[in-house]
Amino acid sequence: MGVVRQGQRETIKCDSVGCPVGHCVELEPNPEEIPRWTRGINFVKWSINFTGLNYAEWEWCFSPLWTETDNTPKGAALRIEWLLKHGLPEGWYRQMKGKTPLCYTTSTN
Repeated sequence: MGVVRQGQRETIKCDSVGCPVGHCVELEPNPEEIPRWTRGINFVKWSINFTGLNYAEWEWCFSPLWTETDNTPKGAALRIEWLLKHGLPEGWYRQMKGKTPLCYTTSTN
């Protein structure tokens, strides 16, 4: 999570794109099957297997590269919703890097 959280490493509050994928391990019916590293869970490998997403879809929803553009749980939720309704958007990587406008809106209006 340190890669995703950037400047928030000292707190217990994540409030980043990593929250949805980090907390979803609680849904794993066989926790002993979660791939481990020496210092924790391999979230990428586990969550790709658990969700059935391919790597590009996972990146679109949860990549730590979102820290530069939309590193929020709400943004992750909107990307998940977009993916379910429309599939992986064309130019998704450029959106993630802030090179083109997001295909979803984060406004609350």
